[in-house]
Amino acid sequence: MPDILDTLITPAQRASVRAAIAEARTLPRQAFTSEAVFALEVERIFSRQWVALCFAAQVPAPGCLLPLEFCGMPLLVVRDDAEQVRVFHNIVPYDGCLAVIEPITVQTDIVTPYHGWRYDLRGKLQAIPFWDGTAQGNLNALQGRSGDLVEIRCHTDMGLVFIDLSGEAAAVELALQPLHTMLNAHRTDALDISRDAHGEPLLHGEDLATNWKTHYENWAINVLHEGFTHEIYAESPQIPRVNADGEKTYVEYKDGGLMALSYRERDFAETYELDEAPFAHLGIDPEGLPEQSYIGSFFPNLHFAVFPYFIYIIIVHPVSAGQTLTLRAQLYEAASAADPEYLDERLGIMNDFQQAGEEDGRITEAVQKARRSPVCTQQFYSPFWDQMHYQFSKQVLDALEH
Repeated sequence: MPDILDTLITPAQRASVRAAIAEARTLPRQAFTSEAVFALEVERIFSRQWVALCFAAQVPAPGCLLPLEFCGMPLLVVRDDAEQVRVFHNIVPYDGCLAVIEPITVQTDIVTPYHGWRYDLRGKLQAIPFWDGTAQGNLNALQGRSGDLVEIRCHTDMGLVFIDLSGEAAAVELALQPLHTMLNAHRTDALDISRDAHGEPLLHGEDLATNWKTHYENWAINVLHEGFTHEIYAESPQIPRVNADGEKTYVEYKDGGLMALSYRERDFAETYELDEAPFAHLGIDPEGLPEQSYIGSFFPNLHFAVFPYFIYIIIVHPVSAGQTLTLRAQLYEAASAADPEYLDERLGIMNDFQQAGEEDGRITEAVQKARRSPVCTQQFYSPFWDQMHYQFSKQVLDALEH
């Protein structure tokens, strides 16, 4: 029986994606504009492996309830009575309504808005008032049918909440190993999310009229765009990242689903100007800063920028073929994340990244518009600059085929 993928991306197009980079072509435009392709990506990419969902700080205390959507699916993030973060499908089995419609803080249980079913913070059904005609309702009236919320396998790491919608993905420790290997010189156990003057998480995000892959291609694996798109890079004598002999001043770091440009921080001191940063550094060695910094992506929906003093995180929520949401935050050493004396510096860094995000957003939306043109079929690569972009295209295709 033919695979639906054969009707969406032709064998010839797929072969061109896998050709040697000098002859290869990018994924075809329908991969970025077709809702049928997007639906297949939800099924075969985002529902079969560990994906980033949110920040644990968004449910800071027991009883905090956060309803959200991921790839069109309504989910519910809960901090339970043991302070564990749990994720559920946000659906009441009886009435098919959302269990929680709006964020709630410090709730002792979950009371559904349609028929008043009551759950504990671990998703177990506790009461079904009047369901069988009696005031309290007897759970035996369900006759063995489960009324519990359907829980999703989840894991919290470095303050990020990851989920496995299939329940069958590899062990999370194995899945996240490339991230921890890259950060082996950093104190990832000491991280906390940046806080405002009231101790609330400093979060920001975007609603972009672009495909998630267009966003992915631009963030880290397109190195050449930096000096042409971003003000901070246009002003730097160290950009583009080549020396006088035309040699790269960075390394393309690859480990499984993780790809990043890796560079020595001292080689770009004039670009990032972090020498006077007041924060505690994240190095394991108390006497020295981590030497390597990274700007990268972890397939399929996590982006990061790793500096000696903080880690910038972007969680991507694909919405449709032409819409992508992002959720962004900075992670610091815990004391530096909350110290009111450093608030102006933290806000300044956040504003710099917001500006860069706006600059990127303008471009990724322009690329998405261009992909609706009949003359925009498949693009080609620069073998010098685009090795990571080339690998990403094949990575997407591999995931769709399996």
